[in-house]
Formats: sequence, structure tokens, C-alpha cells
Amino acid sequence: MIFFKTKQDKGIELLNNGRYDDAIKVFSDLVSKNPQNPSLLYYLAEGYYKKNFLIEAKENLIECIRQSPSQEIINNITKITNFKKISSDRYYNSCLNFSSDGKKIIYVSRRRDTNGDGYINYLDNGCVYVVGIEGKDEKLIVEDKYHNSDCSFSSDGKYALYLSRRRDTNGDGKINAKDSAAIYIYDLEKNDERLLVSEKLFCRKPTFSPDNKSVIFCSWRRIGGNSGIYSINIKTNVISEVVSDKFENTAPAISNDGQYILYSSWRKDTNGDGKIDFRDASSIYLTDIMDRTTEEITRDMYDNSFPSFSPDDRYAMYLSKRRDTNNDGKVDSLDFNGIYITDLMSKKTEEIVSDNSYNKYPIFTEDGNSVVFLGSTRRNKNIRNIELKDVYQNKAIYIINIKNKKVETLINNVFFSSSSPKVSKTGKLAYLSWKKHTRRGIFVRDIYKLPGLSELEEIIKENL
Repeated sequence: MIFFKTKQDKGIELLNNGRYDDAIKVFSDLVSKNPQNPSLLYYLAEGYYKKNFLIEAKENLIECIRQSPSQEIINNITKITNFKKISSDRYYNSCLNFSSDGKKIIYVSRRRDTNGDGYINYLDNGCVYVVGIEGKDEKLIVEDKYHNSDCSFSSDGKYALYLSRRRDTNGDGKINAKDSAAIYIYDLEKNDERLLVSEKLFCRKPTFSPDNKSVIFCSWRRIGGNSGIYSINIKTNVISEVVSDKFENTAPAISNDGQYILYSSWRKDTNGDGKIDFRDASSIYLTDIMDRTTEEITRDMYDNSFPSFSPDDRYAMYLSKRRDTNNDGKVDSLDFNGIYITDLMSKKTEEIVSDNSYNKYPIFTEDGNSVVFLGSTRRNKNIRNIELKDVYQNKAIYIINIKNKKVETLINNVFFSSSSPKVSKTGKLAYLSWKKHTRRGIFVRDIYKLPGLSELEEIIKENL
């Protein structure tokens, strides 16, 4: 026989066991006797929310915050409501990035069924928009008659950069993600668009240099060749090779001083099949943009990807697959990544986040002391001999302090799944988030503090 210490404990147990009607009865009775107890109001709202009675959930959450709830209860409320929504989850949003001053976000939004398959999803074309972080003053940059992606701002905020597929380059009668992309630049002050690099060069991963004078990008310039890394001068349109296409190279990241790039490169036949391609393990390389000198940062006995610089350019951070986390006898794309940093001066490497769980999209905070990343529920045990469900569960967003390895949850995965976190220099987090029956909305929160009560009330009204 199970004994409960209090009626509230019994109600919580009923909620956790999926007996929502019974839990609602328990908490309705408790609230009737204690109408100013914020904890009871919250749990009653959670019961209604789990039953999809959103009007009742909203009413009780609003009453809850008017009773000055604790930080723990406020955090619980955000599990239900999420944070500030700046682009509707009726749309399928992607490719978001902050402006350098943190006041705006650029993103791609798919808002209609452009391919006629009856759905709105990643297969449709999307418009490019710019919007303030409060969700106001949305501005259309590029229409969805094209397939647009990989959008970003110049550091001075004057220009937008993006990939756009505008011709049926593969001859299948459609314009979509399978076609070759060109690079376009858009003057946000003059509302003027200009083609920067033709789709004939098969472009990917464009990014502005910190001085806004050039754009670094990947390109397959030779049919049947590999992806080299190139720089184009924005004024003269002169293209220079930065990394040869002798090997496959991708995901270039520019140092904050503009002198170096980090990137993944496949340079050895690590799987012994007689050829070098994406099936081999990749290393992280560092190349001086001016003199083209190159050094290997990681060992290609591991598969390393998506490097980035710390704000002071001292460290390289990257994902690394180093062991057989799914117990299938091999280390490959199906295994989990750990998150690592390498000191570019001493070459000392440190694991920041263990591969015991799914990890992706690591990004430094502006002070360089912490890393924000996407992940599945954190594990306290070694992953071996544990049934793996991480890949299929909702993803949360976490922050870890590099020195003490303390992990905190920024965006919970109880009711939402999230992706694509971005961090601004002003301490804001933007991310995609969705529930089972919604598409991908864009949300924003302050990394270091929860919303105030008045802001939270607006979030409740907007999101429920």
C-alpha cells in the first residue's frame, strides 16, 4: 500500500501517472480551499493542459502568477507556455540568426504549400524575413517563389546574406532544395538585392567576414570534384581560393579577428574502402586566410564536425564522435557526439559535454565562460547497456559552465521539442520550438533570467 504525505503529493502522483481527470478533481478541491496558493493553481493548470483544456489552463496560470509564485513555479510554467514567440508555430521556420547588436533576427519562413503536396514543411519554399526580437516590425526580404536558406547579417547590420535556388538546375521540372544555390546579398537600407556568386559554382555555407568586405563560402567548382573554400570580395566580386578542393571541406567558421578559418576536412581513407569521401572520419583544420598555412587541430581517428571559435579566438569548439554509443560495433553517423574544445595555443583538448546523450549545435556565450547546446535528456550513467531512446525523444536546450561543468536547462523538453539554438551578444537565446501538432515557431528568452511576472502573463495569453 502506498501512503501519501499530503493531498498535493497525491495529486502530483496522479498527474505523473496520466490520471488527469483524478488529478484535476484533487487540485480543484485544494484550490477551492486555498485560492491564493500559486503551487496548487499551477498543478491544476498542468492537469487541464494535459487534457488539452487550454482555456482552463490559461485561466489558472494567470491566477497563479498573480499570487507571486516562486522561481521554481515560474520555471514550471515556462515548460507549458514556452517563452516569447516572435514567429508563429503555424509556420515552418528555419535558418535563424541574430544581428550583431542582438536587436533583430533573420530567418526563413515557409507559410504556404508551394509544392502542392498538401503540407507545409521543409520541402516547401520559404520567404526570408527580418524581425525585431520582440516580434515586431517584420520585414519581407525575399519571396517564396524561390528556395531560400542559410541567411545571416553582416556585422554592421547593413546587409543580409543568403542562399537562393532560382533555377531548375537538375532538370526535374521543379525548383527546390535539390537544385544548385546561388549566393545573394541584400542591402537592408536601400532594399536592393544583388547576385554575389552564381549557382553554377554550387555554393554552400556563406558567411560574412568580420570586416564585411568579403564572404567565405564552400563551392564545388569542378564537376565531380570536391568542395573547396573560397572568399569573394563584395565590391570587386573577385573570388580567391582559401582551401583547395583537393579534399572535401565544409562548414567554415571565421575567427573574430578575421585572420583564420576553422573547418571540417576529409583527407584520409579512415574506413579502408580505398577512397576518401564523407564516409571517412573528418578532422578539424585551421587555415590562415592570408598566407594559406594550415594545421590539423584534431585527429581523424575520430569524426569531427561543425567547428567554431570562442569569442577571444583562443579555443576551437566542435562535435566529435569518439565511441560506439549505440553498440552496433562501429563508430559512425548514428553515434552520439561529445562536445570538445581545443586550446589553439597549447593544443590541449578537453571534453565539455559527454556523448552519453544526444548533442548538437554547440555555441559559446559572449563571455566565453559557457556553452549553449541542443540535447536529449541528460544521463547520469554510462550509455552502454541502456536502451537508447534519445534520438527519438523531444530535444531540450542546455547551458554548461566550462569550468565547473554545471549543466542547467534553458528550454525544457516536457511539452516541446526544440532545435537550432542561437545566442546573441546581448545574452538572448533564439530557437525553433514545436509541439506534436504544430510547426516550428521561433522563440526568444533571456539566457540568465526567467521572465518577469508581467512578461510571463503576456506569454501565457499569447502562447496558450
